[in-house]
Amino acid sequence: MSNIIYRAAREDELPATLDLFLEAVADIYRRQNLDMPLPPRAGAGVVYRHIFKTGIFRVAEMDGKLVGICHAIVRDEVWFLSGFWTRPGVQERGIGGGLLREVRQEGAAAGAKKFFVWSSTDQTAIASYLKAGMLPGYQILTFTGKPTSLPDPPQRYTVEPLSLEVACGIDREVRETRREADHRFWLTELKLEGRQVRRDGHLIGYYYFKRGETCGPIAWMERDAGVAVLTLACREASAHSESISLRVPGINHDAIRFALQHGLRLNGTAHLFTSAPIGQMEQYLASGPALF
Repeated sequence: MSNIIYRAAREDELPATLDLFLEAVADIYRRQNLDMPLPPRAGAGVVYRHIFKTGIFRVAEMDGKLVGICHAIVRDEVWFLSGFWTRPGVQERGIGGGLLREVRQEGAAAGAKKFFVWSSTDQTAIASYLKAGMLPGYQILTFTGKPTSLPDPPQRYTVEPLSLEVACGIDREVRETRREADHRFWLTELKLEGRQVRRDGHLIGYYYFKRGETCGPIAWMERDAGVAVLTLACREASAHSESISLRVPGINHDAIRFALQHGLRLNGTAHLFTSAPIGQMEQYLASGPALF
């Protein structure tokens, strides 16, 4: 479409990009008959500003009006698509595809070699991801509720406040990237509660939780440590909240079994599309669709 302009977003446009994001999410909920609240605008705004400052953030403009937004974060050699939205009424006109190509190309120029996305079930978006070389990996399952019958704190394991360097080191192994910018954001700006876990004195994993909300990201470096780390995370998080959420990559069967065995309910399904396998997702739980 000749009257479409693709360009970098300006910082003063962040409120307008939030408007477009919330409008597009409401449209998906309507089309898919989902009775869900929209994401809180204030929280989304904080994350958008972080992505704007540390990632790639581009927009599509038509006749002076924003009609598309696309943003991604590049951490070491890993590119994650953190948002891709076209305004209702102008979808399926090729606007989003062109915008996505530019953001992917900018990521490649910044050194990214692997590209992945947390995708909704919207078929138009999925088609764009397939064309961009991101193919089906597995589902992402969200479990919520108050955990029941949690095991006692595991022996041999101890918990300490999470340090930035420890979080980055564990993620280098589990997530293929230190993603220091994101850990710094979680620890200092969002002020999530972060814990590092030791087994017999040796660092084995970490977990985050936000009082009254979600539990994650969570990572562990040895496969047999998963249940212990999840137990510690859920015991602490549920002590401060009536309900917690776990966002589980479908390849993480240990976490799926744990959630089901302890009374959490499946209440959301998304998909991971990727150009190549990413890290050790069987030992990881995501923070959410914006930073993973």
